[in-house]
Amino acid sequence: MNFSDRKYFPFIVLFLVVFISRLPFLFAGYGVEEDSWGIALAGFNTATTEVYEPSRFPGHPVHEFIYSFFWGHSPFFYNASSALFSAIATILFALILKELKFKHFFIASLALAFTPVFYISSTYTIDFIWTIAFILVSFYALLKNQFVLCGIFLGLAIGSRITSGAMLLPFLIIFWEKNAFQENIKKGLKILLPLIIVAFISYLPLINQFGFGFFMYYDQFPYPSMAKVFYKMIPGVFGFLGVMAIGICIVSIFINRNKIVKGELFESGLSKKIILSSFIVIVLFTFSYFRLPQKSGYMITIIPFVILIFGYYLNSKLFNFLCSALILSSFFFGINLTDKLRGSNYSRLALMFTVSGQELFFDPIAGPIFSDYSKRVQKIKYTDEVIDMTSHINTKTVVIAGWWYNEILVTMIPQSNMQNSFVRFESYVDSEKMKKYIADGYVIKYLPEQNIYNDQMFKMDFTNKVAIEF
Repeated sequence: MNFSDRKYFPFIVLFLVVFISRLPFLFAGYGVEEDSWGIALAGFNTATTEVYEPSRFPGHPVHEFIYSFFWGHSPFFYNASSALFSAIATILFALILKELKFKHFFIASLALAFTPVFYISSTYTIDFIWTIAFILVSFYALLKNQFVLCGIFLGLAIGSRITSGAMLLPFLIIFWEKNAFQENIKKGLKILLPLIIVAFISYLPLINQFGFGFFMYYDQFPYPSMAKVFYKMIPGVFGFLGVMAIGICIVSIFINRNKIVKGELFESGLSKKIILSSFIVIVLFTFSYFRLPQKSGYMITIIPFVILIFGYYLNSKLFNFLCSALILSSFFFGINLTDKLRGSNYSRLALMFTVSGQELFFDPIAGPIFSDYSKRVQKIKYTDEVIDMTSHINTKTVVIAGWWYNEILVTMIPQSNMQNSFVRFESYVDSEKMKKYIADGYVIKYLPEQNIYNDQMFKMDFTNKVAIEF
């Protein structure tokens, strides 16, 4: 492959733009999510005990094993791996679009790279970006009729996030040919057998430890309000500008529906089979999201397929408008919490409002990527304050840390020889364990709001009766 060839120039530019754009945001710890710090904590425990520990069930073994192997590097190293995989995913999406003879492949790929949830997730330690990169490699291999390779990479995607197995159905639709049943079965087996082998090997350490009981997920908190569910699903994924542009494009499609039915507007060259598969991906992953609608990142897989669908139904002018809006959406009109401990910074232009009892801001000049980074910095600052304050305690104390637990423990790893023996941190504690702590002479304290979530975790009304705020 001769990279001096001009046909590779757009791909080189894409890779560099995407990777370099992530660099300023890779320095604030492992990320804003407690799960990202949980991955770091599990990686440390796996590396030091030599026994695989999942960060949370059902496990993300491909991602977690690799991180544990490189434990000891700075958070920047782990975050940079997400940035690298985001650049790879962007290149693969561009190659897919080229293979599908889609003429707006460059701006469409940039739209994927800078859609807020994709951009943000590529700046910290989480499995979302690795997963979508493996899925897109698998998709590209499928289009190139490399069925074994397709199965291997889809197996790696499943090993990163088990829900990736839902991609089998849309892939089946893409490769299935009429009146070629035996050939279709051969293709399917070429995908399925390596997929099963890779996925089984990935989850084998979990099976050995937990049997098939690992196949579960945590849902310790009540189902969120529908306002939160739809916020995380739509503006949380596409950003304010992206949502506005999507709305305009949907209205345009509706207005021009008669021309669309007649096939008068199609410029993309995308096949109906690809579009049907894209719709199925969106339906499957949306259904999965509604089962546990806790994070916008769960919707990352649908983004390339949303772009494909709009590329099919929109004319060039509107499609370029949509992609431009998705790109800009990361940099303007951010919405986030105002909370001084786990919220974000905002400018004087920000507007305040309340949703489901939480105060949020809408800032036209601080986009989602900046809000997320300042939130990470705020959380690190508070974590350091907690560790400093507990270092001076000289009575037996249990601190219910809740969603701060992983970040506190990871931050304290370099200080393991200096930790205060009087203080024990717990994520959440049930009533029986709290009673035992009290009987052993401990004072129980909780970090802000964790009394509420500790009771929700165990479906009880007990924490405030025996614990005090930290």
